[in-house]
Amino acid sequence: MLMIDEPELNLHPVNQRRMARFLAKLVNTGVKVFVTTHSDYIIKEFNTLIMLNRRLPHYIRIQKDFGYQEAQILAPEQVALYMTKNIGTKRKPKYTLERAKIAPHLGLEAITFDDSIDEMNQIQDEIRYGGE
Repeated sequence: MLMIDEPELNLHPVNQRRMARFLAKLVNTGVKVFVTTHSDYIIKEFNTLIMLNRRLPHYIRIQKDFGYQEAQILAPEQVALYMTKNIGTKRKPKYTLERAKIAPHLGLEAITFDDSIDEMNQIQDEIRYGGE
C-alpha cells in the first residue's frame, strides 16, 4: 500500500495531472493507493481516467490524441472518493467523511471542489462583465 499526503504540493498543474496518471498506473498493477488531496487537477484527472474506461469510439480517439496510456485507465470500482462534510453548524462545525458517487459516464462527484470553483468563476465573471 502506498499512502501519500497531498502529492500536488509544489507541482505545476501539468505535473499534478502526470502524478494522477502515475498513481492510476500503480493501481492497475495491484498497488493499493491512498491519497489525500486538495488538488482539483488531480481529482479531475482521475475523473477523466474513469470516464475513458467506457471505451466508446470517440473516447478511444481522445485517449490517443491526448496521450492516455491503456495502463492509466481506471475502472470505477477501483476508486473510492471520500469528502469531508460538515454535519454541525457554521458556528460549531462537526465533520465526517462521506463517500462520493462514482458513475462510469460522469466519473467522480466532487461537489465541494466544484462548488468552490463555480463560485470563483462567478466572482471573476462579475468582475469582468458585471458592469457591461
